[in-house]
Amino acid sequence: MAWLVAVEGDLAGRRFSLDAPCLVGRGPYNHVVLDDTRVSRQHAKVSPEPGGHVVYDLNSANGTFVNDVQVKRQKLTTNDVVRFGPFTFKFESEALDRTGPIKVGKFMEVHTLVGVDPPSKIIDSLDASLASSPGVAHDLQELEDADRKLRTLYAFMQSIATTLEQGELFERILKNLLDVFPAAESVAVYLRDATSGMMEPRKVMRRDAGPPSLSTLPGLFHEEVVQKGRAILSAPLTPSSKHAGGLSMHAPMIFGTEVNGVLHVRSADSSKVAFNQSDLDLLTGLASQAAMALQNARMHAESLKQQRLQQDLLLAEQIQKSFLPQQLPSVEGIEFVTDYRPAYSVGGDFYDLFWLDHERVGVFIGDVSGKGVSAALLMARISSDLRVAALAESSPARAISRVNQAVLERKQHDIFVTGIYLTLDVKTRQMTLANAGHLPPFIRHKTRGELERVEGGSGTAIGIFDEAIYEQTVLQLEPGDTLVLCTDGVLEATDELGEQFGFERLELSLSSGSSRPKDVAERLQRDVREHVGDAAQYDDLTLIVLGITGEALAPGRARRRDEPTQTVKKI
Repeated sequence: MAWLVAVEGDLAGRRFSLDAPCLVGRGPYNHVVLDDTRVSRQHAKVSPEPGGHVVYDLNSANGTFVNDVQVKRQKLTTNDVVRFGPFTFKFESEALDRTGPIKVGKFMEVHTLVGVDPPSKIIDSLDASLASSPGVAHDLQELEDADRKLRTLYAFMQSIATTLEQGELFERILKNLLDVFPAAESVAVYLRDATSGMMEPRKVMRRDAGPPSLSTLPGLFHEEVVQKGRAILSAPLTPSSKHAGGLSMHAPMIFGTEVNGVLHVRSADSSKVAFNQSDLDLLTGLASQAAMALQNARMHAESLKQQRLQQDLLLAEQIQKSFLPQQLPSVEGIEFVTDYRPAYSVGGDFYDLFWLDHERVGVFIGDVSGKGVSAALLMARISSDLRVAALAESSPARAISRVNQAVLERKQHDIFVTGIYLTLDVKTRQMTLANAGHLPPFIRHKTRGELERVEGGSGTAIGIFDEAIYEQTVLQLEPGDTLVLCTDGVLEATDELGEQFGFERLELSLSSGSSRPKDVAERLQRDVREHVGDAAQYDDLTLIVLGITGEALAPGRARRRDEPTQTVKKI
């Protein structure tokens, strides 16, 4: 029996059993959950192995330490102090009882995950990378043996080559091994565990169809088969073992230069028929064919996974576009132009234009930190939060403050949002604007003939500070004025030499040429494309251009162009 005993903190005194592999990390799926950002989601693994317990660091950010020494793999002894990030544990174990180790001379029998494997000696070995073909025959017996091996390899290859499903592939491999080796009592296939790097049994098959006995690969065999890539022939190291050959064979499944798995064939201890070098040579060839079939199955599974991912991304792209306004507000004397280009299929930029009441339009543009699916998911939530806040609060500053509280309550500390929210009175052309850490908007004034950068109404980004204070500024738009809102995808558009578009090019593009909203948007889009050239899009890019094309409306309720007129019929 062995345990990890917490030494300090909230877990002090807690004991975690190590009778089976134990995962340690921040994620909820671990056996020992340590809720601290300094601990990786899957930080380390403590595994019982032949000869004792071993701790593996799983490429954690802040390391795993044994007795204050950082380790990647370390065998533990009683009272060792093990630290995962800031959490300290003590390793405790007690001597095994009568069912524990049994000495045989100077060798010792060791427990595996399930059951007990007797200690074994390696009788012979074969370099698996050089033994995948029958070789050259020098006499009739060798010729017949080579012919048998070729026929066996061909039949084996035909049997396993017609499936790409991994479970079915294992089934066929093991059934073929039982057919090829009549003396075999059980056969097994081991695969490398992606987390620990150890060979773990994936499927075991017995000739008598009895319950399979799963055991880890002994350390001596792991070194010879996995690390050196050699097939081995072995026999139990017991006084009663009198076989001239071996009762067990292990052959590595090598693809390229990597050992991805192991085939194991085992005879009954009472069998009088032992395996020989020729059997080992044949198993090595079969393992080579199995390795290629397994790699094909993995590539097929990866291809299906990529296809599903592409389908999911396509669906996500369609869903995200459905969150954006399907129809822009239409008002006499006001023109809206928008453009949205995610860097990937989906992105973290978003915008919204919607009617608040009969005389006011709400306009929002935002940018979630990061890119891709995670940013797109948060974007969808933020856009919903904003709609609710905008309908509840008439002030843009108070609406952004409400969204900020909603984001902080979800405790997503590693994500923030920048954005601008403004309301436009379509009758008076008066605009009230609040900026939450976003790029300042620009106004191109027709009467003054200048480009103004609006610095008022600034505040911190959404989702950072609980007590954030947001201000707002009021601006009067005149006929011919054009307001431009964009995300940093415009400024950070990068060419092949790594040079960004920048403020200077942005201001030059906005201040030149026609001031009509459509012309301003098209000119800026063209200038960004010409600057980027053949370079890949660096970030999500979103643009809103709002232009005042007519005089302020006369007193009375403003009429929307998309609002149907009523006809009253006199009777």
